[in-house]
Formats: sequence, structure tokens, C-alpha cells
Amino acid sequence: MNKTMKYKLKLDYTADELKELKELSKAYDSPMYAISKLLTARTHGVENLQAKYLEMRHEDEFDLMADINNVIMGTAVFPYPKKYYVQLIAGDEESYLNINPIGGEQLYNRLGLNGWKTKFTRDEVIAIDPRLVPFMEEVEK
Repeated sequence: MNKTMKYKLKLDYTADELKELKELSKAYDSPMYAISKLLTARTHGVENLQAKYLEMRHEDEFDLMADINNVIMGTAVFPYPKKYYVQLIAGDEESYLNINPIGGEQLYNRLGLNGWKTKFTRDEVIAIDPRLVPFMEEVEK
């Protein structure tokens, strides 16, 4: 195997799941041993990954195993978290969530002027208010 090859993770992971993947790579040097531990319901420290596994479609199980293998072998490329705008009124360019540097919120455009934050990760949106998730729009690259 060419050790310079890097592989993007095949599945999308929450911040907590990514943290657990990284912890697996520190705890185990064998992908097969890590996978067997993950599949053992009594294993502590990988509860989020175990829940993901239990809820996933059968077709995605192999992608999870491939991701664990690549993380442990050091060939995984971890993605930057996707960023989202939160637009509360569709079509209204003045209805994007803005948060100023000290935490104040207001609706305005998505330009992020004067240090106002307009781009958020999914986890940040959920932390602000889970009811905002349906209003998220992915930021164009």
C-alpha cells in the first residue's frame, strides 16, 4: 500500500463522531480490532459511532469500516465542517441570522460586515437553536 495515498472519509460525521474516530486511531493499531470493539455494544468511548452504526443502512456499513481502516492506518483526510447560512424568510435577503462578536443576534444580509458572523457549522446552528436546522442553506464554495 502506498502510504502517501490519502482518502476522504466516505460518510458524513458529527463533531462528536469525528472525535471518536480520532480516539480509535490512538487506542488501536489494528483496524479489525477497532471495528470489532466498535461493534461490541459494551465498548465505552465510542457511543456516538455505535449509535451511527446501529441506525445506518446496510449499504453504508462498508463505508464506515473503510473510514475506520483509513483513520487507523493514517490515510484518512478529515473534512472541514460544512458551513451554512440561516435564512429565516425564503427570498428575503435581509433575513439571514447574524451574530456579532459579543454574541448579539439580529437578522440582516449574509455579507458578515463589521465582524458579524453569518456562516455556521451544523453543530453551531443546533447549539443556537435546533429549530433553525430547517432554515440552513449550504454556503457555496
